Amino acid sequence: MNATTYLHPGKRLGSAYELEVLVGTGQFGQVWRAKKLSQLGTETVAVKVPLDPHRGEEVLMADGQHMLGIPKHPGVVSVNWQGRVGKIWVVEMEFVNGEPLSALMADEARWANVTFDDIVRWFTGVAESLSFLHENQIAHGDIKPDNLLLDDQSGRLKITDFGTSRRLTDNLIRTFRHAGAWAYQAPEIQKANQRGAVSDLFSVGAVLYHVIAGSLPRATIHDLLTSAPITRPRQFNPAIPSQLDELVMELLQDDPKERLKTAEVLRQRLASITALSVRQHVPTPAPLQTGTGYLDRAASLLAEGKKEEARQAAAEATLHSTGLIPALELFARLSDQLGYTEDAIQAFTKLLTLEYTPSDTRRSTETQLADIFLRLHRYEDAEKYVDVILGTENPSRTNRFNAAVVLGACTKLERSLELLDQLLEEGESDGAVLEKKAWVLWLLHRYDEAAQVARAALEVMPESELCLRRLVDYESLSGNRHRAETYRKRLELIGPV
Repeated sequence: MNATTYLHPGKRLGSAYELEVLVGTGQFGQVWRAKKLSQLGTETVAVKVPLDPHRGEEVLMADGQHMLGIPKHPGVVSVNWQGRVGKIWVVEMEFVNGEPLSALMADEARWANVTFDDIVRWFTGVAESLSFLHENQIAHGDIKPDNLLLDDQSGRLKITDFGTSRRLTDNLIRTFRHAGAWAYQAPEIQKANQRGAVSDLFSVGAVLYHVIAGSLPRATIHDLLTSAPITRPRQFNPAIPSQLDELVMELLQDDPKERLKTAEVLRQRLASITALSVRQHVPTPAPLQTGTGYLDRAASLLAEGKKEEARQAAAEATLHSTGLIPALELFARLSDQLGYTEDAIQAFTKLLTLEYTPSDTRRSTETQLADIFLRLHRYEDAEKYVDVILGTENPSRTNRFNAAVVLGACTKLERSLELLDQLLEEGESDGAVLEKKAWVLWLLHRYDEAAQVARAALEVMPESELCLRRLVDYESLSGNRHRAETYRKRLELIGPV
């Protein structure tokens, strides 16, 4: 029987609690403000109960398993007790008279009064609380605006919800539970199922980025899973203090070893910024794209190596239009990886037809389509996206090489040759680039140069069939039968001529 069918204000849980107000509902449980009943009177507490006793009980048990044994801290919502009351598993916690940071961020009128000074003060407290948790060998694992309660009495953010917390028995703990919002999770959680103290620091950086820049560091799940570059906050908002901008970027290093080392160091750095008393107002944060619950499921399945199931979950998420763009991205990428090439093309193409697809996502999508069409030898289709690839800031060597191949196949030979020469200037021993240059020169009827480059390519790639064939033809046309025969024998060793 589902617990929510009979829980209501005034409902008593045995002789222990009387429910007063439903505070919030999560994926696995509800939180109620409640009166704790005893012979000495009543006390206001928060109690968490499972939505479904058959599904959520195990998850709720995780809330208290680490927190019951540590001292109380003013910046951490304490867990007082957990156990069964009748048939219901209950977690009793400190009641905080306040709301999550996410609610304040969503209220434009109230957020308009928030200043950088407020943000720095709040997160100095968060860093202190995290330092306390880490000193007690606990990694929170799910720092996000929903789990930071703004206490009306103390005016500080208090960390809550320890369902994904883990003991720091090692620097990084392997776990297969991905309950956190993907927008704030460290790369090692999404990619390697690992979390630790340094993962908490990344998450703090992501939340800080969101509140001071007004946008997410990586706005789509594709950007997160592919480690897309993060734009500095000050590029969105020049009013951000330079020290805060630098600090956030140190927190958001993808490599945990390159990240800011400890929460205590973070607290000290933030405390030094507080002295500036920066009173400028911060921008209204962009909301998380809705539909992320479906995407969380897809990301969780992907992390467990269940790509086919993750692809189906991403397809399901595309049915919910508010989360369409990240869902299409994930579905397209997984379709490409799993060999559903036409599905990938259709999904990527649909992303380009949507008016509200962000420019970064659009560029990434066009690059992906070019790569697929190149692999399929559909060069004319790929050519449509060459200018996009080359027009991106600092295109990769692989993308430039692919562009040169596409241009050569589409008879844009001079431009292809120009790109290949640029690549060779960066690394002259690249056999693949030399091979393609020999091919382009041959198509341009510059046979002597093509032969010279083909010989250079064979020094690096002795079994290049393309170069050996061109040299057989060249030496035959030049009357050098002995040389032509030498190259022909080398070609026969590779396979039938």
